[in-house]
Amino acid sequence: MNAARAAIGIVFLPLLPIAAAAQAPLSLEDVLREAHAANARLPVRAYELTIARQRASEAQAERWLKVALEGDFVYAPANGYDPALTNFGEARLQAVARQPIYQGGALKAGAARAQADVEAAGARYRIAEKDLELEVRSRFAELAAARAEIRVRRESRDRLDSYRSLLRGRQASGQGVAADVRKTEVRIALEDAGVAEAEQKEEEARLDLNGLMGRDPAAPLEIQAPEGPDAPSADGAAAWESAPEIAAAGAEARAAEAEAEIAHAERRPHLSLGGDLGFWASDTTHLDSDFWDRLWRDRGYSFGLVLSVPLWDTGAIKARVAQADLALQQSRAELEADRRDARLAYAQASAAARNFYRQVEILSRAVPDARDSYLEMESRYRGGAATSLEVLDASDAAVEASVRLIDVTARYRIARAVAARWSTP
Repeated sequence: MNAARAAIGIVFLPLLPIAAAAQAPLSLEDVLREAHAANARLPVRAYELTIARQRASEAQAERWLKVALEGDFVYAPANGYDPALTNFGEARLQAVARQPIYQGGALKAGAARAQADVEAAGARYRIAEKDLELEVRSRFAELAAARAEIRVRRESRDRLDSYRSLLRGRQASGQGVAADVRKTEVRIALEDAGVAEAEQKEEEARLDLNGLMGRDPAAPLEIQAPEGPDAPSADGAAAWESAPEIAAAGAEARAAEAEAEIAHAERRPHLSLGGDLGFWASDTTHLDSDFWDRLWRDRGYSFGLVLSVPLWDTGAIKARVAQADLALQQSRAELEADRRDARLAYAQASAAARNFYRQVEILSRAVPDARDSYLEMESRYRGGAATSLEVLDASDAAVEASVRLIDVTARYRIARAVAARWSTP
């Protein structure tokens, strides 16, 4: 294990000259914090969560007493409507209280639905956070890998250039090594192409990572080279059940259950209590001094119970109940589908991480051996005991081992990030 970490540490040395660094290198944790603070989509989910909490407060308040000040003034002249209907107008100023007593369970179910919506909004916010974290970890690993590959290929190119100088010196002395010089130049050109490709990957990862942190995408970015990867953690077989998608789907299923209860409550009797206290006088056609005496005299209060029992509505309630029951079945089916998706994604990521880590261990042992083999082969060539082709093949093997180790290490880190995406709450 120590040898593996040492080999990875060699690969991921700092990549840019110190003179070019305009800022302190950022660790992965620094990038995660900055990306979380600057992300443009997280506030949208945060607003959604805050709105859901306010709706939950509203649903709770609907269950309790409401008091309002109500009043009206109606003027009906004597030569108009029937006085028996209008009392020649009226004036009213009352404090009115209303308290639902029994609504068939609709109010309690409404509060439960609102609370489930809060949980679902919280889970969706967590999904956005986990997606952002996965994106940052992936781009960070890709950026570190691209810069490490650039360094490895440039070192290889420098070695090949030194080797070409040796060949040209022999060629100048009259030795027949022209073919070896051409082969070496071809290998140098391939390394130059490899550097250009790695630089393209580095630029793409840097642009993405700057964008995730809310920075100018074209701005320079210094990151700390990651250390060698640890072995995969032995998470429980059911770790995928903590995925936020499952939490969101479960909350939505509970909201659908409450919605179905609200629909069924329409079939039940509804009973509410009301009361008022204040002034209620008739005859506003004579607005003289006697009007205020009559208004004061007609002060009082009243109480009332209102009972409502649905009998027949051409099937509207039945249709709403059927819709709610079908929506509940749909939400439960979506929950099961999300559970299966989370289980599969976690299993695939865990399996990939284990396989990549085995490759990391193998290549960590192979990289030092490949470098030693190249140095030995070049030394033997100088002594006339090896061919130029053997030197070039040894150089290719050393570069391929290093580049593959870099690539596998980055893919291992991304696989670990994916597994965490589908397992941590």
